[in-house]
Formats: sequence, structure tokens, C-alpha cells
Amino acid sequence: MDTPAPAQTIRILGLAVVLGVLAAVGAAALLWVVNHGQEWLFVDLPEAWGMDEAPWWWAALLLLTGAGLVALTKLMPGGTGAGPLTGFHFDDPLSMVPSVLCAALATLIFGIALGPEAPLIVLGSAIGAIAGRRADPQVRQVMMFLGGAAAIGAVLGNPFIAGFMILEFVAMGMVPALLIAPTMLALAASYFVQIGIWNLPGLASSGLSIPGLPFYSGVRPWDILAGILVGVIAGAVGVAARQGGLLFDRFSRPRVTIGLFTAAAVTALVLVVAQQGFDIAQNQILFSGEEGMGQLVAQTSISAVIVILVGKAIAYAVALGGGFRGGPIFPATFLGLAVGVLVALVLPLQSDSVSALAAAGIGATAAAMLRLPATAALLGAVLIAGAGGAIAPFAIIGATIGLLMRVIADAKLVQAPAATPTATPTAASAAS
Repeated sequence: MDTPAPAQTIRILGLAVVLGVLAAVGAAALLWVVNHGQEWLFVDLPEAWGMDEAPWWWAALLLLTGAGLVALTKLMPGGTGAGPLTGFHFDDPLSMVPSVLCAALATLIFGIALGPEAPLIVLGSAIGAIAGRRADPQVRQVMMFLGGAAAIGAVLGNPFIAGFMILEFVAMGMVPALLIAPTMLALAASYFVQIGIWNLPGLASSGLSIPGLPFYSGVRPWDILAGILVGVIAGAVGVAARQGGLLFDRFSRPRVTIGLFTAAAVTALVLVVAQQGFDIAQNQILFSGEEGMGQLVAQTSISAVIVILVGKAIAYAVALGGGFRGGPIFPATFLGLAVGVLVALVLPLQSDSVSALAAAGIGATAAAMLRLPATAALLGAVLIAGAGGAIAPFAIIGATIGLLMRVIADAKLVQAPAATPTATPTAASAAS
């Protein structure tokens, strides 16, 4: 991308503000539909039928229904685009966007274990493409990237997480450095929409944090050793989930409908075992995992946490490779948190050590999945920020170990063609 003239720079900065606002509003609307759709299907309907919670058979039926709906969206123009194993896409053509968003809604609302961040990027990029439909192709690409970045900033909560992600894209040569300033401005405008200005309320439903973790008073040597252990285990879990997704993708890609229903059936089976056999709440296996983190932290049973960890990893892996559409970040962080909680229960540590171990686990699984260590470390630190600043080094340790394990795994893995990352000057694929 050529260096823009001063007048064009001012124009791009102005567009960044507008696109940040528009993308944040669009993201809030999509998240509202997803949250209320899940609430209606899994809570309101069972309560209307006189049940305290959704029974296993109802959740299984919803998972299979979601698979059927996604299969139908494959017939739409664009065929729902590339899956979550191929990264984040800021350059999908407008003709493909309806199929991607419909597939994502069917995936997320009906309980499949993926997050909303990837479809939010597609939505934000579409907003940028529509706003820049009369601009020259280079400016339109910039607008798509700014819209996508602002949209993912709306779900990550803290704008610096998305900002760090963009900086890592720049460091890897996927995005021109000239886009750093306009992207940060778009993220700032998006965040204003989330938190509100003056007497205008924000559109964000909640902040990005994990409730129930104790304040971590200070670093202890044995906590560092435990943090390294958590990083290794969590990194291995993240790599295993991703490679499981790649293997399942090879099975499901030539037989899309069978792959979708198989993934839904496997998820339903895991849910039945967890719910009926171990009294595990549905949100510990289904969905992105964000809403279930507080319950996971409160677990005191080692066996229950093991069941949650294994069950969620299986559900996540088949969701990644089964043809569904969603993002990889939040289920990965849930798995990292589960590893941190498990190790804190097993080892004879002080009660506040769980916060440091949770940060290490989240950093490790996020880095193993995204291959973006700075973003992963910041994500772990921000999610556990309520426990104090002393947890930050643990997030960095975890992210470093997770990245190392991902690099080692990639060196040994012959990746399937569908999982090969691609990038353009203003569109990065970085979750593969």
C-alpha cells in the first residue's frame, strides 16, 4: 500500500471513526440476536413447558436442528465461505456475507461450541464494503479491514486486545503498518459505542472478565512452576483440539452434510454423558464458554473439571472441523481456564493461586490456537485483570509455552489445503 497524501490520510481517519461506530452498532445487533436466541431456545421454551432447565433430549434436538440449518446455508451463494480453522477473514465478497452470517447464527444460537468473533469480522467488513462501494478498490479494502477490526473489538471488550492483534498482523507482514493509526481510531470509536458517552448508554451487554477469581496477592516460586505446568498442559490441549479439528475437517469436507450432523451428534453425546452422568451444566459443554466461566471457577470437584475439559475439547474440535461457522477464541480460553482450575485443585497451593494459573492457561490455549502470542497473553491478563496485576507474567509464560507447542506441532503436521492461511495487504488470516 502506497503512502497516502495528507488529505487522504485525514479522510481515512475520518472514515475510521464512522466505520468504528457503524461496525459497533452492527456487532451489538448480531450479539443481541445470538444471546436472545440462545435464551429463548434453551431457557424460555423449557420454562414455558414447566421444566427447570432444558433436558438433554431438547438440547440434542437443537444441536441437530442447527446442523440442518447450516447445511441449508451451504446452498446459498458463497456456500458460507471458509471455516474457523482458516483464520479471520476481512475480505469476503458481499455476495458471500448472507450465507456466512446465516450459518453463524444457526451455529451459535443452537449451541455449537464456537464463538462470535469470526462472523463479527465478516459483518464489520461487509459494513465497510457497503460504505465504500463507490470508492476505488484499495480504499474499499481499507474500509473493510477497519470495519472488521472495529467489529471484533466490540466482542473482545477491551480495545487493546484487538489492537494488539492488528499489531501482530503488521509484524507478520499481513497488514500494512500505515493502517495501525486508523485501526486504533476505529477501535476507539467502537469502544465509545460499547461503553456510552455522557448520558447515552453503551450497547455492550457486559465487560470482558471472569467472575469469582480471588485477588492474587503476590508471586510465589511454586506458583511459577505450577504456571509452567499449566502452560504445557493447556498448550497441549489447544494443539490437540486444533489438530482434532483438522482431522475431522478432512472427514467432513467431502461430505458436508454428514460432517455437520456427525459433529452435532458427537456434541450431543458428550453433553448427555456430562449432564446425566456428572451433573454438569449445559453451558460447560455447549456455546462459546464465555457465560460458563464463572461456574467453572466455582467447581470444587476434580472429576467434574476433567469431564468439562475433555467434553469441551471434543465439542470444540468437531465444531472447528465440522463445517460450522464461528470463531475459535472463546472456547479456547474456556479450555485454558479449565486447565488452570484443574491444576489448582490438584496441587497443594494457596487458594489465590488459581487466578495466576487461570491466566497461564488462557494465554497458552489462545496462543496455541491463534499463533498470536502477544494477543494471547493480553487476553489472559485482561480476562483475569480483576485478580490484580501480579497475574500478568503468568499470562505471558502461558502464551510463550502455547506458541512454542504450536510451532512444534506445525512442524510435524502436514496441513490440509483448506486450513492453509492466506493474506492480502488488508485482509489477514491468522487463526490457523
